[in-house]
Amino acid sequence: MKEEQNRRVWAYARDPDVHSSVVIGQMSRLLGEAEQRSIPIVGMSQDRSDGRTLDRQGLKDVLRAIRTRYATAVLVRDVFRLSEDSYTLFRIMGVLQDHGAVLLCTAEDAYAGLRLKNVSQRLYQRAACFGLGLPWIEKGSEVL
Repeated sequence: MKEEQNRRVWAYARDPDVHSSVVIGQMSRLLGEAEQRSIPIVGMSQDRSDGRTLDRQGLKDVLRAIRTRYATAVLVRDVFRLSEDSYTLFRIMGVLQDHGAVLLCTAEDAYAGLRLKNVSQRLYQRAACFGLGLPWIEKGSEVL
């Protein structure tokens, strides 16, 4: 967990439900988990949408924080909070990868979720091509 504690983390919640209480509850659980794990949260944002586009204000805030290096990690419930669409998810993860940021999930292993969406292999290939790191914390490291 030490690696998590050394990161500046942006918390992000998204749900397609029209009731704001759903996404607010999701954010509350994220912040509670972060507090339990002593993860420093530097910002937070949320969206109520289906997640198939990059044109979401909360996501734009996340990506701006990563691009400016204000945040070095994104905390979500699971990979699907970023997007349920593989292409959109790959684009988001590419931004994290380009800036040396990682994805932290509270409800699943980030790598497992990315593998399920057929995104992890493309991120491995992208890392090899461009000499980048992987946008998740490796399984077997001290944080998992």
